[in-house]
Amino acid sequence: MEVYFSNMKLSVFKKENDINQQRALFKECFPENNGTSVEKKDHYLWKFHSFPSTPTSYEYGAYIKEKLIGYYAALPYEYMIDGKMIKVGMVCDVMTGIEARGKGVFTKMGAYSTDSMKDEELEFTIGYPIRPEVIPGHIKVGWEKLFALPLYIKFLSSKSLLKNKKINFLYPIIDLCLVSYNYLIGLLQYKNKYDIQIYNSKEISDIRGLDLFLQKWISEQEIALNKKIEFLKWRLGAPGKKYKIIIAKDSNEIIGLCIVSEIIKENVPSLAILDLSCLKYHKKAEGSIFSEIESYARDNKLEAIMIMASSYFSKRYSLVKNGFIKSPHKFWLIVKNLNKNYSMAFLRNEKNWHLTWIDSDDL
Repeated sequence: MEVYFSNMKLSVFKKENDINQQRALFKECFPENNGTSVEKKDHYLWKFHSFPSTPTSYEYGAYIKEKLIGYYAALPYEYMIDGKMIKVGMVCDVMTGIEARGKGVFTKMGAYSTDSMKDEELEFTIGYPIRPEVIPGHIKVGWEKLFALPLYIKFLSSKSLLKNKKINFLYPIIDLCLVSYNYLIGLLQYKNKYDIQIYNSKEISDIRGLDLFLQKWISEQEIALNKKIEFLKWRLGAPGKKYKIIIAKDSNEIIGLCIVSEIIKENVPSLAILDLSCLKYHKKAEGSIFSEIESYARDNKLEAIMIMASSYFSKRYSLVKNGFIKSPHKFWLIVKNLNKNYSMAFLRNEKNWHLTWIDSDDL
């Protein structure tokens, strides 16, 4: 259904007509991705038109005289909540053209798009903004901020970071401290007992027992993304991206999973942890996994390891004890409760959630 506000039209976005406009708007709104694989058409087609679900995505556009001035989209992620599988709209790539900002386009587009998704019987919509300036526009149309998801970082070297700040003369001293600190952390990590194996993302079908692990893991959670094999093949299939899957085993049974990808953050070559999941009675496996992650990062000359996590998740997986520090950078979990089958008190409780970068479309 099309809706008009003066000379602006809101409607379902059709890639057949407007993919070039969408890509141009993406470059305008997210210049930090210029020159990367993310700005290309094949990335858009992978994200919004290859998702293992029907429909593959929900896309909406704001137009003035057929010119695309705004775009709003969501992916139909599945979550297990209290033992029931539900469909959630993971909102991403929300864009308003520079010339259209400050005119209420974002608010009108947000209301139209989320109302349309409610009609599609999505339970709620979910998002992970890091820019504070976009949050008020979401709140105006019924979204709520639930809790912060800070970025936790473990530094292996300060070379690039100090070079960026033009104080690289401090690098030898700081790195000597980091070596000593990380060595001490390594001595304290619990890393006996568990067998660690590393796969690339194309080998995911060869990981015996992974499907059984994922079934056991999700049954232990209150609210968790349905990371079935089909989903992981899609999520780790982004064009131009490379991922590693780290498996922890006990007596030949998978009891822990970690997914990582190399990134450049603030000009620092880093390793991002997209997912970290361990079975309830094997939480100490994180020591073995973190030890393996650090070895991989050092072998590939990476200077930091990063993970997005709630405060509860940080404690659950002993991030501080494993050498991570909370940075000032933070994402927010925001939700618009469309059908209100779950109370906001239940959704606000961060202990109910298992959230990592893999829940978003980032990285």
